Amino acid sequence: MTASGSHGFLYDCNKVLSFSNPDHLFVIYFLLLQKKRPSCEAKQAKKSSVDLGPKVSLADRMKVLRDKEEQWKSRGKGAANDSVQFTVAGRMAKRGLVTDTGKDESPLIALKKCNATPVKPLEEISSRTDVKVEGDKRLDKLESFLDKLHSKGVSKNKISTVEVTAETEKEVMTLDDDETFGNFYKTVSPTSLHDSSMVLTEEDFSQIHTNTPKLTSAVTEHKRAVRPPRRNQGSRNPLRALAARNDIRQVYTEQRLNVASLETKRIQVERMAKHSKSNLADVALAGLASKENFRKINLRSVKSTDVVTNNSTLPFNKLMLIRIKGRRHIQVRLVEPTSHSLNSGDCFLLITPKQCYMWSGEFANVIEKAKASDMAAFVQAKRDMGCKASQVTVLEEGINTDTRWAKEFWTLLGGQTPYRGAGEPEEDELYETGVLDSNGVYRLLGDKLVPHEEAWASIPSVSLLDSKEVLVFDFGSEVYVWHGKDVPLGDRKVAVKLGKQLYSGSYDYSSCRVNPLDASCLNTDVPQQGEGRPSWALFGRLSEHNETSLFREKFLDWAERKKEEAAQAEEIKSPVHSIDRPTLDLELQPCDAKALLDNEPASVKTLLEGVNVQRGRGLVRADDGRQAELATIAVDSWHIKEHGEEELPEESLGQLHEGDTYIIRWKYSITTLVGKRQKPGELSAGTPGRERTACFFWQGSKSSVSEKGTSALMTVELGSHRGSQVLVSAGKEPPCFLQLFQGGLIIYKGSRENSANSTGGWRLFCVRGEAEVEASLVEVDCQRASLRSRASLVLLNAQTAVLFLWHGCKAHAGARQVAKRAADKLTQRCPSELGLSSSVKVEEVEEGSEPTEFVKALGPLDKKAYDCMLQDPGKYNYTPRLFRLSASSGVFEGEERLYPARVSEGVMAMPFLQENLYSAHQPALFLLDNRMEVYLWQGWQPDDTQCTGSAKMRWNSERKCAMETVLQYCKEKNPRRPPQAYLVLAGCEPLTFTNIFPYWEKDTTITSKTEGPKNKVMLVKEALSRLSKQQYSIEELTGKQLPEGVDPLRLEDYLSDQDFKTLLEMSRVEFNALPNWKQKNLKKSKDLF
Repeated sequence: MTASGSHGFLYDCNKVLSFSNPDHLFVIYFLLLQKKRPSCEAKQAKKSSVDLGPKVSLADRMKVLRDKEEQWKSRGKGAANDSVQFTVAGRMAKRGLVTDTGKDESPLIALKKCNATPVKPLEEISSRTDVKVEGDKRLDKLESFLDKLHSKGVSKNKISTVEVTAETEKEVMTLDDDETFGNFYKTVSPTSLHDSSMVLTEEDFSQIHTNTPKLTSAVTEHKRAVRPPRRNQGSRNPLRALAARNDIRQVYTEQRLNVASLETKRIQVERMAKHSKSNLADVALAGLASKENFRKINLRSVKSTDVVTNNSTLPFNKLMLIRIKGRRHIQVRLVEPTSHSLNSGDCFLLITPKQCYMWSGEFANVIEKAKASDMAAFVQAKRDMGCKASQVTVLEEGINTDTRWAKEFWTLLGGQTPYRGAGEPEEDELYETGVLDSNGVYRLLGDKLVPHEEAWASIPSVSLLDSKEVLVFDFGSEVYVWHGKDVPLGDRKVAVKLGKQLYSGSYDYSSCRVNPLDASCLNTDVPQQGEGRPSWALFGRLSEHNETSLFREKFLDWAERKKEEAAQAEEIKSPVHSIDRPTLDLELQPCDAKALLDNEPASVKTLLEGVNVQRGRGLVRADDGRQAELATIAVDSWHIKEHGEEELPEESLGQLHEGDTYIIRWKYSITTLVGKRQKPGELSAGTPGRERTACFFWQGSKSSVSEKGTSALMTVELGSHRGSQVLVSAGKEPPCFLQLFQGGLIIYKGSRENSANSTGGWRLFCVRGEAEVEASLVEVDCQRASLRSRASLVLLNAQTAVLFLWHGCKAHAGARQVAKRAADKLTQRCPSELGLSSSVKVEEVEEGSEPTEFVKALGPLDKKAYDCMLQDPGKYNYTPRLFRLSASSGVFEGEERLYPARVSEGVMAMPFLQENLYSAHQPALFLLDNRMEVYLWQGWQPDDTQCTGSAKMRWNSERKCAMETVLQYCKEKNPRRPPQAYLVLAGCEPLTFTNIFPYWEKDTTITSKTEGPKNKVMLVKEALSRLSKQQYSIEELTGKQLPEGVDPLRLEDYLSDQDFKTLLEMSRVEFNALPNWKQKNLKKSKDLF
C-alpha cells in the first residue's frame, strides 16, 4: 500500500515513521508544509508526478523524495531552524559539539564500518568437577520440604510389597584374652585334678563289643570333615578350642524389612479414605495430615526494606545502575555503579532498596527519556527488583544537579567525578546493533547447556519462553537462569549450577563490536577477555510470570501477561465513605453523613461459575454477555451429622433446623436466547446449555463447629471439582438459594434428632422474604412478645390441624402475599417434621381482632408485650437502613449493611437481624435509621481486666465521633425537622428498637454487663454533652468511679484553675515546670492518679 504525495512521489505506508528519526521527521514536516503552502513549485511537482506515471520505479521516486528533502533543508530560515533545533544532532551542533573532525573521535563511530560477526561457542557447557559451584539454597530447601511432605503423604506409586531395606553385618561374641577366662573359670590345682581323674584299664576296653554300630551318618561325616588336625595338641578348654578354629564364621548378616512402614501407610490410607472421592494430590494429603507448630514463628515488619529469602540467586543487587540507550529498540543494560559510567547522551536509573533515581543526560533523546520514566514508575509502583522507594527522584543534567537529592545520588555512585559527554547522533543506533553481538541464549538438554542457534546474537523474543523449558540468557553484565512453571525441581537445580559455572567461567568479547562490560567504551581497564564477571555484575534465577523489568526490556515483543482476577462473591456490605486515607491522626473526625444518606445500594449479585445468576430465575447474562434463560433441573439435600451425612427424601426438602447443617445441591442450566426475524420483539431459546451445579452448605445459627467443618468437606466431595461451593449462614440466605424451595423453606428451632418430640402444641413462625417464591418461615418463641405490627406470622397447632395466618396492622400488601404463599405451601406439603395431617384449616387473622383460640395460644392480651401500632396513624411504607460506624482502619468511616435478598423497588419492613449487631466485634457502633427516629446502638465493652486505658480512650473517641455523625445525619435527613436521635445500649434495647427486627432474644449475660442507671435510653445530644464535658470538681475526679470520657492520665486538666491551685498547691505553670516523676508523685499523693 502506497501514499501519493503532492510532489509526485510514492512512499511505502507499511514503514513506520518515527518522530525521533531525523530523516522521518523531515518527511513528515515536508508533507505538512507542502499541504499548507500550495505554490508554483507544488503545482509543477504535481504535474511532474503525473508525467512519471506508473512506469517510474520506486528507487527513482525515493530519489525524488531525497532531493525534495535537501531542497526543504536549504529553503528559508524557518526550515533551517527546524532541522537544527528539534533534533538531538541539531542541538549538539548548536552547542558546537558536532564537528567534521570529531566524528572519528567517537568510540562507536568505528562500528559503522565494522562487519565483524559474533563467534558462537564451539562446545556445550557441562558440569565440571574441578569447579566448585554453590547451588540455590532456596531450591534445596524446597526440595527437602517436598520430600518431607511426600514422606508424610500417601503415595500410590510406591512399592507395597515386603522388601529388604537394609543389610548389616553383625559380629558374634568374640573370645576374650586369658585374663577373662581366668576370671570366669574357677582355678583348680593339678593335684586335686589328678585325684579326681578317672583311670581306665584294659578290662574296661574289653567290655566294648565288636558288633557295636558305628556312626556313618551325614552328621558324622560333617564332624569328621571339620575335625581339627590331630597333630595340633587339643586344648582342655572347649571354648578356647572353638576359638582356635578358622572354619566357623564369626559374623552374620542382619536384614531389615519395610513391614513397619507399609503398616503405617496402610493405617493412614484407612484414616484418609473419606477423602478418596476428592482426588486430592499426594502432597495435598500430606499437607492436610501434617501438624506444624507456628508458635515460634516471628512475623517480619512490613516497614523493613530487606528482602528476606534463602535464594542466593536473586535477580537484582542492592545497588544497580541501569543504562537506557537507543532509538528504535531501547537497550536497557546494567553498568558499573560509578560516575564514570554516565554520559550526557543517555538516561540512567540508580536503584537501591530505599531510593529510585532517574538521571537524564542533557542530550538524551525523547525515546530514552520516555522509556526511563516508564521503567522508573513501574519499579516504584510494583516494588520491582527489591526497591521500596516511596517516590521516583528525577535528576536532569544542568538543571537540578545541586539539590540534596543530587548529592545523595553522587554519594551512592562513590562521588562526583568527570564523565563522558554525549557521543555522535549516530551512536545510539550503532550501539543498538553492536551490543547484540554479546547476547547468548542456552537451552538445558539433559545435564548440559546447549547454545540456541536461532536466538544467538540477536534480540530475544518471547516465543523462546516455554513453560516446560529452562533457558540461560547471557547479556554480558547480566546472566539469568529462566525456567517455566512446569519444569521439574531437579532440572532447575542443574540449570542454576551450570549457569553459575558460565557466570564464573571465562568470557571473550573480542569478536563483538561492543563490550557489554564497558559502558563508556573507553575504559582500557575492562578487558575484552577474562575469567569471571565483575563484582557488580548480576546472576539471577527467574521463574515464569515473575520476571523483573530489567529482564523484560531485553525482549523484542514482550507483552505484559495479564492475569484475570477471579470473580469474588459479593460481600453483604457497601462502603459509602471511601476516601483517600491520609496519615493517621490522633484526633478522629466524624464521617460524612451526607455520603451515608446518598449511598445507593447495588442490585443483588451472585456469581456462580463466572455468571451472575441474580435471583436464580428468569433472564440472566451468559458467559459471553448474551441474554440467557436460567432453569432449575433438580434440587437435592443432605443432613450433615458429626460423623457422616444422610440424604433427605424429597418431601423433607427445605425443612431445616437451626442446630444442624445441611447441603443443598442445585442443578441448573443456562440457555442462550436468540431473536426471531419474523417477530423481532420475541426471543426463542437456542440449544439447551450444559448442566451446571452449585452446592450450598447451610449452617444453622446454633450448629456445632464439627458439623460446620463436615459440611464444608462434603460440599467439595459432592461438587466433584465442578461447579461452585457457596457458604450460606442462617438468616443471610441469598435469593437464588431461597427460590429453590418455591416458598416452602421452614427453619425450625432445635435439631432434627429432637424434632420428633416437639410436634405437639402451638408453634409460631415469622414470615420472611420479598417475593412469593422466596418466602420462608422461621420458628420463634410462641408468645405475644414475638408479634410484629409490620409483619405476618403463622400460628400452627399440628394436633388440631389449625393454622392462623396473622397480619400486623402495618404489614404492606407485598408481605401479605408472601405470607399467603408460605401458608399455602405448608398446607400442600404437610411436612412430617411438623406432624401435620393431610387437611389443615387455615384462617386469616388481623391484628386487633384475634379469636379466642388465638389469644389462649399466645397468652393474655397485653399490648405492651410488643410495640403495637394500632393507635399509630403512620403508614410505615419505608425500609430501615443500618450502618456500621468504626475507626478500625485509622479513619472514622461508615459502611451500610445490606439485606442479602433485597429488592430495588418495594418496601422491606424488617431486613435486618439481631445477629447483625451482636455478631460484630465488640465494642461496636451501629446507626439504625427507622425514618421516624434514628438510633445509635452501642455494644458492650470488655471487662476492665481485659481493656487497657488507651483502649478506653480510643473507644470514647469513637463514641464521640459516632454521636456527632448521628446528629449530622439527622440534620441532613430533614434540615427543617430533624428526627430524634436516641442512644441505645446493648442488653437494654427498648421495644421500639427490638420490634424493628423480625425476632429478638434477650441475652442475660450482656444485660448483666450493662446494668446501671446510666444505661437507660437517652438522647444522643445529651450523651454527647456529657462525653464532651471538659471540667469537673475535685470530688468527681478523686472518687472511685471516674466520670465518663475522662482520660485517667490527665485528670489535672479537668480541674478549674482555682481547684487546681487548691488541690496541688501550685499554679499550672509551676506544675508543668516539674519533672515527670515529680508530677506523678504529686498526683498520687492527692489521689489524682
